[in-house]
Amino acid sequence: MKIAVFMGGISSEKEVSVRTGTAILNSLIRQGYDAYGVTLDKNNLLTAFIENEYDLAYLALHGEYGEDGRIQGLLDILGKKYTGCGMISSAVSMDKDLTKKIAQAVGVRTPKSYTRENLENIDKFPVVVKPSTEGSTVGLYICHNKEELLDAVEKSGEKDLVIEEFIKGEELTVGVLEGEPLGVLKITPKIGLYDYKSKYTAGMTEYEYPAKISEKSYQEAMEYATIIHNSLKMKGVSRSDFILKDGELYFLEVNSCPGMTETSLVPKLATLKGYTFDDITRKIVEKFR
Repeated sequence: MKIAVFMGGISSEKEVSVRTGTAILNSLIRQGYDAYGVTLDKNNLLTAFIENEYDLAYLALHGEYGEDGRIQGLLDILGKKYTGCGMISSAVSMDKDLTKKIAQAVGVRTPKSYTRENLENIDKFPVVVKPSTEGSTVGLYICHNKEELLDAVEKSGEKDLVIEEFIKGEELTVGVLEGEPLGVLKITPKIGLYDYKSKYTAGMTEYEYPAKISEKSYQEAMEYATIIHNSLKMKGVSRSDFILKDGELYFLEVNSCPGMTETSLVPKLATLKGYTFDDITRKIVEKFR
């Protein structure tokens, strides 16, 4: 079986995708798979999938044109096998607003949401403003008053936005591998927010896994993440993010293709089940044997 690892792309998360793809490719080669890498850009975003030879597309793509269902739909049309979620699951989970509505419908608690149309009615701050279809905290604003809120919305342009109450608490994340919850990890940035720099710079964030929280909250986080994974009919690996405040757990978002870099969270969580990085990539590939 020939495996092509697709990475890069044209989203704001291209750099992280290349790092994810490189780590996955090295893992596959280390295990003896016939694998090679393909870096996508604006010039080959379509042709790369048509002109290369492969039996399996291992998708290491983050953000738009990679994690949002468009590439998955293309591969469906081409009749090619690929890792991760299908077109519909990818598209829905990429939209934070839609995902929150599904989470609420299946009984998972989320922060209070607002829309552009009712900004004037917001009287409780701080609130969070973030693009509905981007990750890695790109374009995220924490607004402490009406002026900052209106400025953040203006700077966001015409993008679809998630506007929600800012809940200050313990930041948690849960990985799910093929329907199996891996455990709960607590994220503590050394400076400020868990932003792009904190995520991808070694040493800027402390990670506690398993998270030292109550057993009730720990089990609830794993249950919520599994419910989200299954409700969206996700495949492969997903990672759900939460905030824990005063014993109450709030779901924030889910990633259908979480990072797999040297500082990524899923490989850390996998160790709680005794899985190595190579175990993760092998489990995903072996589904297509």
